[in-house]
Amino acid sequence: MKRIIIVDDSATLRRDFKKLLKPIKGIEVVGEAIDAESALRQCHELKPDIMILDINLKNGSGIDVLEKMKKCPQSPITIMFTNYSKGEFQKATKRLGADYFFDKTNDIEELVATLTNLSSKQ
Repeated sequence: MKRIIIVDDSATLRRDFKKLLKPIKGIEVVGEAIDAESALRQCHELKPDIMILDINLKNGSGIDVLEKMKKCPQSPITIMFTNYSKGEFQKATKRLGADYFFDKTNDIEELVATLTNLSSKQ
């Protein structure tokens, strides 16, 4: 079972995303965070396998969270899921160790396919 934390400041997005993930076997949402501080705290406490992370967060940035989490020995697979254009943000997050980058507007099916694939891997 892959343990996931969803980090996004939108309660609606987090709720809808949990519904979207529910049918995927091997996935369990173990936490949600609305800001950088709670994201870091929950990642350290819950030790998720996968973190779905927005760039724009309350009281911080998903880029800051990514940078700090990738320095940890048991860093989760990090999926950036954002409305920001892929150009400079995609390059910056890849450079900092993001495993995947998806646009909220256009890439939802690709994100679900990636999570389905990740859920089947040991």
